[in-house]
Amino acid sequence: MENCNLTLDFPSQEPKKFLVNASKIEDDQLLLVSFSLKENRLENFDEIFAQAPSIICVLRGPDHIFERANENYLKIVGNRKMVGKSVREALPELKDQGFYEMLDDVYNTGKAFIGNAIPVILEDQEKKLNTKILDFIYQPILDSSGDVNGIFVLGVDTTEKVGAMKKLEESENELRNLIDTVPAIIWQTSESGENHYLNKKWYEFTGQTVEQADKFGWLEAVHADDRKRIEHEFFKANENKSSIHSSFRLRNSRGEYRWVLVSGSPKFNSRGDYEGMIGTVIDVNEEKIKEQLIKEKEHRIRSIIEEADVATALYTGREMKIEMANDAMIALWGKNKSVIGTTLHEALPELEGQPFHELLQKVYTTGETYWGKEDLVELVIDDKLQTGYFNFTYKALRNENGEIYGILNMAVDVSEIVESKELLKASESRYRQMADLMPEKVYNIDPEGNVIYFNQGWLDYTDLSKSEFDKKGLNSFVHPSEKDEYYENWKHSLKTGNDFEMEVRYLNKKNKYRWHLNRAEAIRDEKGEIQMWICTATEIQKIKAEEKRKEDFLKLVSHELKTPVTSIKGYVQLLLSLLKNKTDDNFTSIPFEKSPERIDQQVVRLTRLISEMLDLSRIEKNKLILKKENFSLNNLVEETIQDINYTNTNSKIKLTQDHECHIFADKDRIGQVLINLVTNAIKYSPDSPDIEIKIRKRGNNKVAVSVIDSGIGIDKENQKKIFKRFYRIDFKNEDTYSGFGIGLYLANEIVRRHNGKISVASKKGEGSVFTFSLDEVSKDYKE
Repeated sequence: MENCNLTLDFPSQEPKKFLVNASKIEDDQLLLVSFSLKENRLENFDEIFAQAPSIICVLRGPDHIFERANENYLKIVGNRKMVGKSVREALPELKDQGFYEMLDDVYNTGKAFIGNAIPVILEDQEKKLNTKILDFIYQPILDSSGDVNGIFVLGVDTTEKVGAMKKLEESENELRNLIDTVPAIIWQTSESGENHYLNKKWYEFTGQTVEQADKFGWLEAVHADDRKRIEHEFFKANENKSSIHSSFRLRNSRGEYRWVLVSGSPKFNSRGDYEGMIGTVIDVNEEKIKEQLIKEKEHRIRSIIEEADVATALYTGREMKIEMANDAMIALWGKNKSVIGTTLHEALPELEGQPFHELLQKVYTTGETYWGKEDLVELVIDDKLQTGYFNFTYKALRNENGEIYGILNMAVDVSEIVESKELLKASESRYRQMADLMPEKVYNIDPEGNVIYFNQGWLDYTDLSKSEFDKKGLNSFVHPSEKDEYYENWKHSLKTGNDFEMEVRYLNKKNKYRWHLNRAEAIRDEKGEIQMWICTATEIQKIKAEEKRKEDFLKLVSHELKTPVTSIKGYVQLLLSLLKNKTDDNFTSIPFEKSPERIDQQVVRLTRLISEMLDLSRIEKNKLILKKENFSLNNLVEETIQDINYTNTNSKIKLTQDHECHIFADKDRIGQVLINLVTNAIKYSPDSPDIEIKIRKRGNNKVAVSVIDSGIGIDKENQKKIFKRFYRIDFKNEDTYSGFGIGLYLANEIVRRHNGKISVASKKGEGSVFTFSLDEVSKDYKE
């Protein structure tokens, strides 16, 4: 009899298992029986997970007695004495957190529980409660008869999550996954080698279903070129009850093949019976594409550092020896590769007196990661001490025993960003100072329509403090009759991004409303997104009052003139009627009839112009009606000169016709323009009676009419304003040059509405040339 299992019960102790062997000795009547104590253990547990910086423990029995726990598990629970105690006894603070119930459910059902980002409140060594966020799995441990006799706990502390620039985050996350987390995929087989358990990560990675991966179905996800080899290695390890450590290409859910590393060890129950294998699968595609395996953690770090776009270096030992530094970091230092192998003190002596050596020593001692944000660093580059600003990290690196052996340093130069911020602050300060000194009222609005800034002009206008004005809000000062329109216009601008412009009345400190011109323009970023609106409110109360006064005055004058002109027209028409009925030969030789007809034409024209003066506001609203016809421009000019000569006998008007043409236009309106220009030339040339009118061709299908005088002329400043409504040049003697300031405005509007242009060329004391140009048409043209 060899190696028979025997279990003995002891009154005051747990049952113990023995291996019993028996054999005959020389005396056939006697047997030699030996008993050897068989230990209950999970072999190779430390070897399997020695490289995994995860939280691991094994619980036994329905009370979940701690059989063993690794250093990381003990650390997270405050280094308590756990082994031999139940979970409820060792971790009483877990009560009402649901973990006792989870363990009971796993033990009673035999179903694994996977927790992702689960908060847990634990006591530390100082008896203080701290919240940790864990990813973990409660995997039932089965005995040889398939019954649950324990729970395997595997977890990862995911409490510390940080954000940084995208490349830094990707590199840091990749490094964290390689160094600080367990392999993504966990698997377990039965003693026959069939798939017994695959965690959720397998199905997420491969896209297989549970049925597809069942038994040996998982092999279908292995690359065809690797399948026979890995199948042979796997069955050989299972047959020999030995470990497996190999790499192969595994198909992911997108149909791509990625290199993975499989590690597994045999699993024995408490009686020493082989129950299959348990292991991990790690995605190592980024670190190893060829057939070479990465066996040491330092090799993985070196690969990441050398390939990282972010400036990266590795320092080892308390002396901070530069073990590795990629090209980006060496360039950042302003050094060359000769610094690798030296200490940081030797390579960068300029860091003395700066806080970085002390920070490194603190991280090396405590293991706490340091995040530097826009820290000032002085480095000697090109033999010159230069100042820069950097975002960087000092992260402690640990060996298999959890001991710190080095520090990983990643850095990004953000000097331009910091300088831009400083310039922006200075620019903003200057902007606010300028805004406060501006006579206009300035305010800024965010994309949602909220006022985020207003200048001193608003406070002076309302006589309120900043807090009082901010509390009342800008809208409270808008005149009630304009609030709805103001709100709707702003709503439209905020929605479309179009510029805002509106005349609004605001309440002032004297409780009176005054007119303001409101303008707003959106400020956009590089993507076209609105960042804010810059708005101004310019007081136009005097302008509005002046416009109203002139409009009222113009209506009054027009009304007073219209009545006598209408009477004159009646008498002229009566005279024409009498003349037409006369047969006396003495009267037929006298041109009485032609003269009154001309008078009648001019009165009709004058009546129309006076009527239009009453509707001057309609011109601004684009409601001027044009009665267009095809006529000779030359004839119109000749007739106009003849008419003007009848009433201005002292002036000499010379006509120069270099071109004859027809135009399609409102004859009376064009005549009105010409009369205005000629009468102005006469009025402003009191000492120079000679006026010249030129008709000439201008470009293709264009004709130009110029009125030239030798009068007082117009300076450059006033040349830009004379076509504005109600604008009059200031003269010392107002009686000499009377008028309402609308003649040139009307002339410009009439020409513009004929798609033409009007311009002036003048010099003070040397006369003026007013020219208007129109489109030329054929004699037979009809619209």
